[in-house]
Amino acid sequence: MNWKQVKRQWPAVQNGIKRTWGKIDEMDLKMIHGERESFIRILAQRYHYTEAVAETKVDQFVACLQPDNESHQLPSWVSQRLQRCWDHVHFTSRR
Repeated sequence: MNWKQVKRQWPAVQNGIKRTWGKIDEMDLKMIHGERESFIRILAQRYHYTEAVAETKVDQFVACLQPDNESHQLPSWVSQRLQRCWDHVHFTSRR
């Protein structure tokens, strides 16, 4: 999936972000609003990553997602793809 597709499917992608990075909350997601640079900056802040590390993690996450043309299938589809992504990105449980 490319970033243009992520922006189009942002509501479904947000759930995956929350499940993958528990320190990113609803306010963060509103601030990110589908913008790649904002996502990288906030991820770096919340997890104390360098910008380069955060960028790599975001790119790995997005690369694992596949575009879906049927919107009624997005939530389960995103969950299935996230299972594959979790092996490649940092996973932190919510506290």
